[in-house]
Amino acid sequence: MKYLKLFKWKIFALTGAVCLLPIVPGLILWNRLPESIPIHFDINNNPDNFASKGFFVFAMPAIMVLFQFISCLVCDINNEKHGESKRFTAVAKWIIPVLTVLLQMMTFAFSLGYKVDIRVGAVLIVGCMFIALGNYLPKLNYVKNYKIDTVKARKINRFTGISMVILGALFVVSAFLPTIFSVICLCLLIPYSVVLVCYMAYVIKKK
Repeated sequence: MKYLKLFKWKIFALTGAVCLLPIVPGLILWNRLPESIPIHFDINNNPDNFASKGFFVFAMPAIMVLFQFISCLVCDINNEKHGESKRFTAVAKWIIPVLTVLLQMMTFAFSLGYKVDIRVGAVLIVGCMFIALGNYLPKLNYVKNYKIDTVKARKINRFTGISMVILGALFVVSAFLPTIFSVICLCLLIPYSVVLVCYMAYVIKKK
């Protein structure tokens, strides 16, 4: 309950409403949409999992609102404990709403028979998300409640931010190349995470 006192309801109300926006075109297109709508695609843009029309139009946006609530709560708690970067927080809190609208609209278009490459759209979204977050990480300078001095914290943030921008750029480029390049970028996430953790440990222990 104490954490809810830190919760910024206004921004959640706005972003939550954006998550629900896809319901409007869903209602407008209701009679044209098939009874089963694809909710997952393989790497070759072939649907391999479906949901009912009602679930996709109404339940999916509602589920995303729940995820948005959790995301906003985590951001607000983290800001209280470790300090706040307003621009970084703003970007973080708008990721889920933007993803919801874009992915829902692409799926509507695909369901109506339009030639929409879900792989390209998803990869571009992920790439832009990495670039947006990575762009602001080097600018973070708070270290409140972290047992890391300011110089080390900024060094870690700078490395993480630059590497995220580079990885995001690779994702964006892969969207315009054969599918295998997007698969390679996805596979890079695992070694990237390992390298990032090792680098953080190295910087923290270094005198």
